[in-house]
Amino acid sequence: MAPERPRRRDARENAEKLRAAALEAFLATGLDAPLEAIARVAGVQVGTLYNHFGTREGLIDAVMPEVVAGRLQAVADAALARGTARDRLDTFVRLVVDLLEGEPALSDAIMQRYPEAGVLGDVCERNTGIVRELVRDAHRSGELSDSFSADDVISLIWLGGAAGRATPAHPGWRRVIDRAMASAWTAAGDSAPAL
Repeated sequence: MAPERPRRRDARENAEKLRAAALEAFLATGLDAPLEAIARVAGVQVGTLYNHFGTREGLIDAVMPEVVAGRLQAVADAALARGTARDRLDTFVRLVVDLLEGEPALSDAIMQRYPEAGVLGDVCERNTGIVRELVRDAHRSGELSDSFSADDVISLIWLGGAAGRATPAHPGWRRVIDRAMASAWTAAGDSAPAL
């Protein structure tokens, strides 16, 4: 197999313009932003986009993993800095749900609306590992009911993602998440502040 030839300068510039336009569009409207509009903003034909990235998922993987990883790492860092296991888990859920409500692309990523975007999926899977660690710590501390699992927390986060993408979102969706989290704590965890 012949080595891949380096791209011409104009081709590299077009790819960079497409990445920048895609990032702006995805952050503004979500991962379903029209590819034609992205190409238009980049000043190229949509065929150029497909030539560089192949598919929507290829474009998503080219621009979103680093952004999503950064946002989720900031949430994890803020949560892990908290004192008790309950505070850490509560903070993590609250901050992730806040992100999902305000950033449609992050909501799409967490909900894996484009499962063929494998690099982005891997980033989100690492987030699932953080949830499992926080839940395990809260179980060990005796603050979280044994019947409340990491899958329950992930489901609440998905609820936040779905509600965050709804236009308009049902007004009581956050209350459902708050109540579910409040019901998850044992008597040992009742002294900590609620979400």
